[in-house]
Amino acid sequence: MAAKKYREIYEGLVKLFRWRGYYDAEELADEVIDRVIVKAQGLAKTYVGEPAAYFFGVAKNVGRERDRRHPQELLDQNFQATEEPVEDNESTEGRVRRECLNKCLRTLDQADRELVLLYYQETRQPKIAFRKALAEQLRIETNALRVRVYRARARLKPCVEECVKKRKQ
Repeated sequence: MAAKKYREIYEGLVKLFRWRGYYDAEELADEVIDRVIVKAQGLAKTYVGEPAAYFFGVAKNVGRERDRRHPQELLDQNFQATEEPVEDNESTEGRVRRECLNKCLRTLDQADRELVLLYYQETRQPKIAFRKALAEQLRIETNALRVRVYRARARLKPCVEECVKKRKQ
């Protein structure tokens, strides 16, 4: 069970770093895991909440540190969200909607973009605990978290619909 949870967290970190456009996403995810392991014994006694939220908080700091170490690389990059691999059975319309969503996500400010991506990262039962932990990390109520995500989605929806409409023409 612990190995499964580790794998889920690791894959989520890699996905997050790739989405942010880091070519070395696996190395950054390893760095996050290493940092958390160093602090794990001290944290285990006092930390309350979903462990994944702590990992993603550390990931945010690792990303900031990397950006400070490599500022020219950021200037050279055109931000591109890493898309999920296209499945052979994915419809053309589904692919267009996904591409438009990625494009429109880039129009959100970084905080809202990260919030939306984190909010929808988990599925089924784990999402409840994860979203609660995310709200705790942000020091807001879960209802306030839902409202923030709703507002971000409300800004995304017209953008995605307009993009899809243009692509169909």
